[in-house]
Amino acid sequence: MFGRRRYPDGSIDFSTRRSIVIESNYGDDPAIRPEDRDVVVKNFFHEGEFWKAVIPLDGIDEVRGQAFNFSKIKTKAGEKGPEIIFGDDGLPKRTIPMLNHVQSRFILKAGASVRLYHLESDARGDPVHEVTDFVYSVEAAGPVGVRFNLRDACSGSLFSTHRFYSTRQMIFERIVVEGKYVMESPSLPIQEAEKRGLLVGSLLRSHRAGNRERYYLYRCCRTNNCTSNPFEILDDVVSYRLSQRIGSFLYRLPLNPRFYLRVRGLDVNPGVRKQVRSEFEEYICAPETKRQKREYVREQLRAVRAARAGDLQES
Repeated sequence: MFGRRRYPDGSIDFSTRRSIVIESNYGDDPAIRPEDRDVVVKNFFHEGEFWKAVIPLDGIDEVRGQAFNFSKIKTKAGEKGPEIIFGDDGLPKRTIPMLNHVQSRFILKAGASVRLYHLESDARGDPVHEVTDFVYSVEAAGPVGVRFNLRDACSGSLFSTHRFYSTRQMIFERIVVEGKYVMESPSLPIQEAEKRGLLVGSLLRSHRAGNRERYYLYRCCRTNNCTSNPFEILDDVVSYRLSQRIGSFLYRLPLNPRFYLRVRGLDVNPGVRKQVRSEFEEYICAPETKRQKREYVREQLRAVRAARAGDLQES
């Protein structure tokens, strides 16, 4: 299974998942410097579109860790059909409990915002949108209709995209459409300089990766998945004690992100199990959101049918 890639590079669908591109006068040496107060990037995703974004580098109020399980929900036979099996924590039990997606949430200070402009604009004047809450997420991209799966994730058949997108866009994709249970840690107890370093490191990692890197769920060296990347960035910028530094060797597999934070001394309240849904309930239940979900699902189905029809013609 390992090392057997199934899809040609040109078949990968980057229509909604892309890494950002930093617009910089410095080139890549480095693209962001310590004196910079903000940075201009392309491919920030919001409201189903890519934008040019002006991101303040010193405006981070909180950084929170987020995770959700992407294996199948366990069910049992009920009087009216299959019933979901819930655990003591109130969450559905999973077929692979330790298989989780991990991402970083950045919440800006009052008065600060990410200003969004059309991609072809010069990013000046009044923005089209402003957001105060966004996510860095490393996600696998494959051909149209191909979902994340262990075979492709382990064999390097998928590509990694280091996305920056608004939290509301994440809520729409993961909770409204996919029905995921996105859980969140308390705010990480890190210093102001470390918050900036975490954001800058994430931006540079996305810029450097582009859409050219293979996604590897696990490798002995150079693992490239949703968990390894944010934790490697975190470990580069946060100062640890010796015991925490030893604990920081745990990060390669997406098994237990809250435990990974705990051994680093960054989980201030392990008993907190917050669902992100509770914060966005009004948006999730709004009629307009439900209408957008129907349109989104129809578009996805049309894209899958078109891709399958094209494959049949080629064969």
